[in-house]
Amino acid sequence: MKTLIELFDSEHIYNYLAATVFRPQKVYFLGDYESLDVDVVSASKKYASLTGLGCQFSFVAANSNDYDEMRRKLRELIRREERIGNECTVDVTGGRDLALVAAGSMVPNGTQVIYYDREINAFRFLGTEKTQSVDIALTCEAFITIAGGAIYSGARNRGFDDAEWKIIRDLVKIYFENKEEWNKFVKYLQQVSKGENEKVSDNLDVDAPFSFKDGNGKTFTCNEKIMSALVRVGAIRNLIITPDRKWVGFTFDSGEMANLLVNEGVWLELAVYLAAKESDMFSDVQTSVKFVWDIPSGCESLAEIVADSTPRNEVDVMMARGVLPVFVSCKTRVPTNDDINEIYAIKKKFGGDLAAGILATTKYVPDDMPIRERAEDLGISIIDERDFRNGKIVQRLEKLTELK
Repeated sequence: MKTLIELFDSEHIYNYLAATVFRPQKVYFLGDYESLDVDVVSASKKYASLTGLGCQFSFVAANSNDYDEMRRKLRELIRREERIGNECTVDVTGGRDLALVAAGSMVPNGTQVIYYDREINAFRFLGTEKTQSVDIALTCEAFITIAGGAIYSGARNRGFDDAEWKIIRDLVKIYFENKEEWNKFVKYLQQVSKGENEKVSDNLDVDAPFSFKDGNGKTFTCNEKIMSALVRVGAIRNLIITPDRKWVGFTFDSGEMANLLVNEGVWLELAVYLAAKESDMFSDVQTSVKFVWDIPSGCESLAEIVADSTPRNEVDVMMARGVLPVFVSCKTRVPTNDDINEIYAIKKKFGGDLAAGILATTKYVPDDMPIRERAEDLGISIIDERDFRNGKIVQRLEKLTELK
């Protein structure tokens, strides 16, 4: 395929899917005047760079509600390319109704027309039985980019070694076994694990009272059961608790482990991340994905973007599964309507109808609870503590992210 003509669509992935699969030399984006702005041009260049596309992109504006204009522009593009020996393929996956009819009228003239059939996850070649399966492995960043956003510092693919991952998997289990007491225990660790103007990882050796009050009269107490579990899995070493339960001493296994253990909210996020990594369905998995919504025109660097008052957000876990981006928000409480609205807005903006939005919670959310109905109405799935407790979280993630 030398030249692809793409009917520009509001579903971002549809605009780039054919180019990603067929890798043509040229791509013409044909769309409304208002849709093909400078931000779209910028996003297409960044996407091409991320995915290694060597296409030459061109942008042609036309009124998609005017059949005659759309048909005329299509014919002009096809004739222009045919004069220099390039056969054209028109992708009608996106675009409005009249634009699709105009493109369809090219078939009797011998122009190749294709469209993406999500039911079989393949492109169909109209007028023939030929299909081309879609087997792509996009990154999370690619999905954010084609929607006009940008990931900035904070997104990470956790880079622990095998020994550290073994400890972390065990810690996730300990967290769920002790989730009712966990936050109190973490607050104790936060109090005893660093001195003034220190980071937790600055000094891995801890020597502290078993129980004490702060200046506001709030009591912090060591949880001996959890401490013993941490020793068992290798997260801390050299644990000493005096017989009178007045003093505690221990050593964090590493600075990274220390930083994890004083973080209250990281374990649910890690549980989802690990489940996605254990599956072979996801081409990319990231945690703490921070991104801006729309890049202001003229901003050339991430520093400029972040410094600007650009709308931004963070999603706890993001995954990529073929043409489908997945956004997961992690909560240690029962989800609220605001939680659902937030993840729905992210899903809609950066993935459209193809994307999956998931709320993961450590709480039990009954099937007949109104919040589930509200989530279902917006296409948001809920994973609750049952899925983590029964060990089916990997299968649950795979089921919820199937292409429908």
